Amino acid sequence: MTAVAPALTVRRVEVLDRHRLLLAGRGAGRLVLDGPGGATAAVDAAAAIDGADAEALVDLAALAPGTWTLRAPLDPAAALPGAAIVPVPGGLRRVRARRGDDGRLRVDLRVPGPHAELRHLELHPDEAAVTVEVDAGDGRVLVARRRDGDETVEAPAAPAGDGVAARLDLRRLRPAGVWDLFLDGRRVGRHLDDLPGKRDALAYPVLPAGDLEARPYLTVEDNLSIRVQPAGTAPPLPPLGLGRVSWRRRLLRPLALAAHHAGMRLLPALAGRDADGDDHQVRILLTHAWGMGGTIRTTLNLAEHLAGRYDVELLSLVRRRDEPFFTLPPGVTVTAVDDRREPPRSRLARLAARLPSVLMHPDDFVFADATLLTDLRLARRLRGLRGGALIATRPAFALLAARLAPGDVVTIAQEHMNFRAHRPGLARQVRRHFHRLDALAVLTEGDRADYEALLAGTATEVVRIPNAVPRLHGGVAALDAPVVAAAGRLNSQKGFDLLIAAWRRVAERHPDWQLRIYGRGSERAALQRLIFEAGLQERVLLMGASRRLGEALERASIFALSSRFEGFGMVLVEAMSRGVPVVSFDCPRGPSEIVSDGVDGLLVPAEDVDGLADALCALIEDPARRRAMGRAARDKAARYDAAAIGREWEALLDDLLGRRHAIF
Repeated sequence: MTAVAPALTVRRVEVLDRHRLLLAGRGAGRLVLDGPGGATAAVDAAAAIDGADAEALVDLAALAPGTWTLRAPLDPAAALPGAAIVPVPGGLRRVRARRGDDGRLRVDLRVPGPHAELRHLELHPDEAAVTVEVDAGDGRVLVARRRDGDETVEAPAAPAGDGVAARLDLRRLRPAGVWDLFLDGRRVGRHLDDLPGKRDALAYPVLPAGDLEARPYLTVEDNLSIRVQPAGTAPPLPPLGLGRVSWRRRLLRPLALAAHHAGMRLLPALAGRDADGDDHQVRILLTHAWGMGGTIRTTLNLAEHLAGRYDVELLSLVRRRDEPFFTLPPGVTVTAVDDRREPPRSRLARLAARLPSVLMHPDDFVFADATLLTDLRLARRLRGLRGGALIATRPAFALLAARLAPGDVVTIAQEHMNFRAHRPGLARQVRRHFHRLDALAVLTEGDRADYEALLAGTATEVVRIPNAVPRLHGGVAALDAPVVAAAGRLNSQKGFDLLIAAWRRVAERHPDWQLRIYGRGSERAALQRLIFEAGLQERVLLMGASRRLGEALERASIFALSSRFEGFGMVLVEAMSRGVPVVSFDCPRGPSEIVSDGVDGLLVPAEDVDGLADALCALIEDPARRRAMGRAARDKAARYDAAAIGREWEALLDDLLGRRHAIF
């Protein structure tokens, strides 16, 4: 067979559910794998929705056991996953992606030995014991075997439903080390669900075992092991940091505010001069174009649409990584104002990079991302703009745009939060300076009313333009899986502590249902502590960030939003676009403008934990109602089509640019 030289260079490899291997990277083309006995397999790499420029999905069920070699180039820095066990029709496959001696990708497929499928692990911390329940109905003896020694501990297994269960005394696991579990010679593992790579998501707490402590965990191949170590070795999980203000911020905030006000008074001297520019240029200023988050994703969607009419440039305040989490849109120029991947060359620049920002308002969360060097580089960039439009995606950016952009540049603030959620100091600056802007785009009718009152009598135009629903992987949810999904940054705003509290009641009534929370953030460890304290370690999973959220939503039957406040709640629309009904707190702002209570979802009073639990149970217990709401949810999501929202932005830009062109 003639060799194929595809244009794609593989930069990332992932093992997905549904026996698929993801190959992602730059370029496009046909990927060919050479397998045992002269076998070949080919798959096309096409433009991705998010996460990489192109993706190819290899069906592992179609590959014979053995080693498969990819003909396409493998980037030397490519991210490769650990070994995993994947269910395929008729059995299991052990999958291991590795780099060969020649630098090419090797995919080893093996048929693993028989295993005992873990159904449930019940913890007994007061008795220093665990009960292991497995599906193997003929098992007799559970054996714990120390990995680096000959020691074994046995526990008899007894019938439990259609499986067996064995109670293991953790105090017998001596000496310290890793103990692997077997049932009659078969490795105990969890392989037959839809969650490959459960090591981080399905976590268990540390249990006391006399002068030792034991922590059950799933290995990289999803087998059950127990790590035994001296008591006190594992660090305690932190408490939830809701409303906590660090001593450093308390002490330094007055100084930061004083420096900020001084810096802002100097801005008129830095302001750029008016000059002829290009009215077809649109720049969008955001924090980190290469990062992840709702604002980044919606900004990339907007840039991609506007690129059909304008010359679009994304101005990223910082850059910390080589590869973007989301796909950078084609036809859009992306510029890093402060590229952090390499240290500054001059001594003066290195000093400025160590000093805090003076131009970013200390009450805007972007303050922590900026330095004095960032300020200088951004100020130089903004004062050098000529003509066109500048869209600022944070209040701190909008305040700078209002003071620094030349007069021939149309300045637009895009509010991704709601006005009442801003810290008091930042809100005062918004009141004082937003009248300098040409327009303010908000996401909700409530915010439009607030800002119209705030800016009454000024020339600043306030318009409501909601975010467009992004394109997602996956199809329409079947709504028959016992899964509730939630997604967002793991911080106090998203209220996942409230959702976990509500799930305690849900789990009592529906122990077979599972809550899966997608996202990452500073409160992950604290949320894990809440899960452990509630005994929900197998019923609430912190799934981490997902590049394929659409597929995760497709596997859910309900979506839950527990935020204390929102700017809009785009994730609600994303879930609804997959036909998933939602249960949401009626928090300020957004959910009540998206969800029609009782039609495409259920709204619950803000922070009403019992009400949230009751609403979730109501949909869990009524599949017909769930499906009716799912159909209505898809209809609602269609209103947020990217083309329709893009036309609203085009109309605003055309109007403002036309007026500015007439003046200049």
